[in-house]
Amino acid sequence: MTLFACLLFSSTTTGATSPPLPAYEPIHRIDTTNKVVALTFDDGPDPKYTPIILEVLHRNKVPATFFVLGSQADKFPTIMQWIKKAGHEIGNHGYHHDDLHKLTEQEIYDEIKLGEKSILRTTGVLAQYYRPPGGVMTHDVMSAVQSSGYDIIHWSIDPRDWSLSRTASHIAKSVKSNVAPGDIILFHDGGLNQRQTIAALQELITDLRAQGYRFVTVSQLLDVQGKK
Repeated sequence: MTLFACLLFSSTTTGATSPPLPAYEPIHRIDTTNKVVALTFDDGPDPKYTPIILEVLHRNKVPATFFVLGSQADKFPTIMQWIKKAGHEIGNHGYHHDDLHKLTEQEIYDEIKLGEKSILRTTGVLAQYYRPPGGVMTHDVMSAVQSSGYDIIHWSIDPRDWSLSRTASHIAKSVKSNVAPGDIILFHDGGLNQRQTIAALQELITDLRAQGYRFVTVSQLLDVQGKK
């Protein structure tokens, strides 16, 4: 059974000729009172920042989910193997990080499948989850993902660590002031300078654990769906 949240859309489409969206939505978080959260990292693997993030996670015994780009996986297969050996989950972020608004449904599907092949080739892992670059959700994206057999994982907390104007303090405060049980937290290990993310990560892990939170992968988070 798919993990998509099956929903009936109300009749709010604009224009009679607009094709209906598939009747599901991406997963942003889960509904639970258990104090669990999932840390996710996009746009890697990066040869500089991913190994440092892996070390912080290892030191704190924190599992995470890495939504990797196929183009980066092909460049850095050793780092992909490190992610797998460390016990982290690997998700599909496509191949090139293109603007999905500019791609056709077939091109989006091809991006997903190219990313899938890169992950499989470098780690032997067949990813279960897809996160569209930029979080773009259009009819073509949803149709392509449905055809490719993935579940879409978005996020419920975005500390905007991709913005170079965000300091480690801003990143940490953004998470701590908004976090709730069942959240999926968006970080990045590639794409830009991630020094501030790394600086914020240890503080976040320490403080959230002090509040009673437990860190899990996306799969583990979905396993507690509905548990109170």
